[in-house]
Amino acid sequence: MAVLLAEREADMQLWTEEGGGPTLDDVLSGAWEGLAAPSAVACPVCGGDLAPRWSAGSGVVGGRCADCGSSLA
Repeated sequence: MAVLLAEREADMQLWTEEGGGPTLDDVLSGAWEGLAAPSAVACPVCGGDLAPRWSAGSGVVGGRCADCGSSLA
């Protein structure tokens, strides 16, 4: 088991408020919007093709990645 020790700085931040890139909510919402379109979108995990999964009567109920096998439901 490895242990990482670091001194904590009072004003240390892991990200900045400006130009920080997409949030998890942005990534997942974008994937859902694309699947509901319905079209293949980039997988949030690996960037592969996330294809829509269909229900018998409800339309798109999620997606599954052809590359890594992860699913969004």
